[in-house]
Order: sequence, then C-alpha cells, then structure tokens
Amino acid sequence: MIDGAGGLWSGKVGQILPDKVYIVDVVLLSQDTQVEVPIILIQAICKSDRLTWILQKITELGIAEIYLINAQRSVVKLTEQRVEAKLIRWRTILANAAKQSRCTTLPKLHPPLDCQQFCQTFYSDLKLFLNNRPQTAALRPVLLGGVWRSVAFSIGPEGGWTDEECATFLHHGFQSVSLGTNTLRTETAAIVTAALLKYELSQW
Repeated sequence: MIDGAGGLWSGKVGQILPDKVYIVDVVLLSQDTQVEVPIILIQAICKSDRLTWILQKITELGIAEIYLINAQRSVVKLTEQRVEAKLIRWRTILANAAKQSRCTTLPKLHPPLDCQQFCQTFYSDLKLFLNNRPQTAALRPVLLGGVWRSVAFSIGPEGGWTDEECATFLHHGFQSVSLGTNTLRTETAAIVTAALLKYELSQW
C-alpha cells in the first residue's frame, strides 16, 4: 500500500464490508526521503482521453503538483456541477498510475481555475509557459540560468493560449519558452517538458 506522501506500507485484510475494507497488522516498509526540486504542471483542460494520458504519465514522472486551467480555447468546458465528480475520477487515475509505476508519492491535484484567477495566487521559484512563437527563448538556457527551489510549467489547450492568456502569464512573472520549431500536441508537450525538467533538475 502507498499513502501518497512517500510511505510504502504492508498489511493484511482483516474484514471486508460492503462499503469498506479493514486492514490490520499495518507496517511501514519504507519512507521516501529523497529531496528533489518540485516540478509543477499547469495544464489547460483538454479532451478526456488526452487528459487521462497526461495524468498517468505525469504521475510516473514524479511531478509534485498539477493545476488545471479552464483555458479560453479548451475544447472541454466544465460546469461547477461536473467538477467534483471529475476531480474524484482524476484522483483515482493518479492513484492507479502511482500503484502501477510503484510511485509512493501522488501529485497534488488542484481544482480548475481560469488563467487570471490562477495567476493571481500562484507562486513558484521559476514559472514557465510553453509556446512556439518566433523569437521565443529555448527551455534549457532559461532553466540553467539559476538555481531553482521549484519549477512550474504551463501547457496550453489544443488551440494554444490566447494573446490575453499569454499577457496574463507574462504580467505575473512567467517566462515564455519553446521546445523548438515543431508544433506538439498538448499531451506530447506536457510529457516531453516534464521529462526534460526531471532530467535537468536531477543533475543538481
């Protein structure tokens, strides 16, 4: 069993009831104490199958937190009534992905916000948003330009961030970076960026 906070436990099934299972003889096997630079994904809401894939792979990569954005160009629009049910489903996906990949820590998943609401309260040591517009700085030189205690990166929806959203990110201290000239799908960009950050930051 995992507790989502780095602990790996063993136990025995003591009793099974219709609505719960009791575990007995619980013993802590190990506690992950490795200190890593927290990597935070800021992901625009996208189609369900793509978002499921992102959540699974991001968990495997050990991302610390996930913020969801109701982007202006998001194909999927969530009503308040649907958010709670979706959060339960998404957190189940995270837990299952952690078990399958033997990760003892789960990413913390935050409820969706629009871009302005999110930027007004969010803090990270280094804040990046991805786009492939001309004259955009490459990711690696920006990342290697300092020593960061936390790194956040934002991935837009299928249609990309709007000019208004880009301006909002820049106004709140985000730096615009590019992965190159190829236009990547939202799920590809999320996983590629996470893997690159994980590798580069692990060298520290």
